[in-house]
Amino acid sequence: MGAPPTAVRPPAVAPCILLVDDDRRVLELLEIAFTAHGFKVLTAADGDQAMKRMLSERPDLVVLDLRLPKKSGLEVCEWVRKDPDDPHVPIIMVSAVVDTDTRLQAFTRGVDDYLTKPFSPKELIARVKRLLARSLDAREARERQRMLEREAARAHEDAKRAHAETQREQRLTDLAYGPGLDLLRAGSADELAGWLLPAVCARLGAGMAGLLLPEVEGGVLAPAAVRGDGPERLAALTLQPGSALADVLAGLERPVARADLERFPDLRDEMAPFAAEGIVLLVPLRGPGGLEGLLVVDERRDGLGFPPLELESLASLARIAGVALHNARRVGALVERTLDVLCARAPAGPGVGMARTEAAYLVEHAARATLVAPRLRRLLAHAVRLGGGVEPGEDAAALERLAADDPTGLVRDLRTLLARARALEPEGGAAPEESRAAALLAVALAHAEARARGADLQAALGHALTGADGRLDPITRQALEAAARELTLAAVES
Repeated sequence: MGAPPTAVRPPAVAPCILLVDDDRRVLELLEIAFTAHGFKVLTAADGDQAMKRMLSERPDLVVLDLRLPKKSGLEVCEWVRKDPDDPHVPIIMVSAVVDTDTRLQAFTRGVDDYLTKPFSPKELIARVKRLLARSLDAREARERQRMLEREAARAHEDAKRAHAETQREQRLTDLAYGPGLDLLRAGSADELAGWLLPAVCARLGAGMAGLLLPEVEGGVLAPAAVRGDGPERLAALTLQPGSALADVLAGLERPVARADLERFPDLRDEMAPFAAEGIVLLVPLRGPGGLEGLLVVDERRDGLGFPPLELESLASLARIAGVALHNARRVGALVERTLDVLCARAPAGPGVGMARTEAAYLVEHAARATLVAPRLRRLLAHAVRLGGGVEPGEDAAALERLAADDPTGLVRDLRTLLARARALEPEGGAAPEESRAAALLAVALAHAEARARGADLQAALGHALTGADGRLDPITRQALEAAARELTLAAVES
């Protein structure tokens, strides 16, 4: 870096003149003349010494002989004009050489004036004063130019900042009136995930985004939805309430990089599963009651970092999502309590309640093993307790009214699940996970009926599996059989 611009010398300070000549008598004569006119005088006898004095003293003007030992006057002049700190210092060259070519070379190398020997010291001093006055004006003009350039640069930066802030405000406004409204309209966590995850992948350019939610209020956060990969990608991820990581995330209101969290020694063990699955960004979803969920994102498809403006937008989106989840959970809890009341009133004969409890255990464990989503598992539990439906009458009418007014869609999906379970063949339009849940419900209902009639656990399950043979894939069948073995073992041990 060059030195800061040379300040304009106040008039009260005597100008400093560097006299360079290898003739000692000339130097003495000129030194006397310039000193008598109030100048501060420096001297040098060769080109090298002249350059050293220039660097150390920074004179206001140089009187330079053409022919010098070590480095010629032309070389010294050329060096001065390349000096990044003060290339504009005035130079008067003096020489006994009078030919035109030499004078042209001198002016080409940057000399401001040329005086032939012999000369009058008075003439030299007059020329020095003229050049100093012109140099002072030029320096003031350059300083004004630098000031104008600095002001223009500041104005440009201010304009850039204002433009960036305008863009930021516009993006946040678009966010609030676009995806933000979609999230607030969501009646359930599943609906919210359906809006949030695609928006996150699109905005960040990420290949995958997943959502961890508690199955019950205050419970462990577990994978609830994923975009860009199958649910098995996030199956190993959980977040325990009250853990060090949960406490850190609950205190944040912004996305945080996994690498930043891994810097804390007490978080490294909890972060290991996230690192194993390639998660690079964790986004806490905070609501009025604390941490409502956790959004996890893998790296961008192009391998670049996340744009800061998009991360800021994501922080706002996460705050909206946290509130939306809180509201959806409260509404969902009211709907589920109503369903609990209807389930408790469902007619049941002797032993039916115990049989349904056992069937619910089997399908819950099989559903978890096959990664059925939490919402579908809740629907399965309600459907098994209802015993396949409600009898015509007051309860059926209540369920009908609840379905019409339910913003969560839980009752609607429950009725759909019951209809699919009763169908002899799986519906062609159902998603694979929904077909699996319907098959599990069909098995559960058949198992409960067989158990209520007195069949033992294995016989009842075998009967149920045979009845649903065309609807069960091998993985789901194996999961049910494993759950039955666990139940049998538990009964033996008790």
